[in-house]
Amino acid sequence: MTATIVGVGIRKVTQLGHPVLRKVLRKLKPEEIRSEDVRRLVREMAVTMDEYDGVGVAGNQVGEYLSVFVMGLPKGTKRHPDGIELTVVFNPVIKPLGDDFEEDWEGCLSVPDLRGMVRRHAKLELSGHGLDGKPFKKIYEGFPARVVQHETDHLNGLVYLDRMDGLKTLSYMSELGRRG
Repeated sequence: MTATIVGVGIRKVTQLGHPVLRKVLRKLKPEEIRSEDVRRLVREMAVTMDEYDGVGVAGNQVGEYLSVFVMGLPKGTKRHPDGIELTVVFNPVIKPLGDDFEEDWEGCLSVPDLRGMVRRHAKLELSGHGLDGKPFKKIYEGFPARVVQHETDHLNGLVYLDRMDGLKTLSYMSELGRRG
């Protein structure tokens, strides 16, 4: 998906226990968003997400204290056949739409090899700033809404484990694959 970006480095993903994952990240001003340093960071985040086979990656997962996430998934994958358009979001704010929730398995690049069931809003409105620094609003539902919530949690110092209703479903991926 993003491997065609030439001359951009892959970042190391921070692991659970690193203090940056538990910080509320700094919001960026529109002029900061448009800077070449931030544009390079976003390119590195996209390449890192692709390299680690992720669906999203947040600023703190690449060691930055900045409120930004990248998400995307090619069409035709098992995770979500419709895919998710490559999206960059600065300073996200989520507004749930309706009272419907969905529970599904989640994992995280910062908590490798583990999965757990997490309850999330089924539909939401995401507002934030795009790569051009301009504000936007977009509605997401289903799996893309789950990804938005997961990545926004990162920017607020949370990981999916914090959203689980206990740890009874926490499982290694290898065991889930073996046992279904």
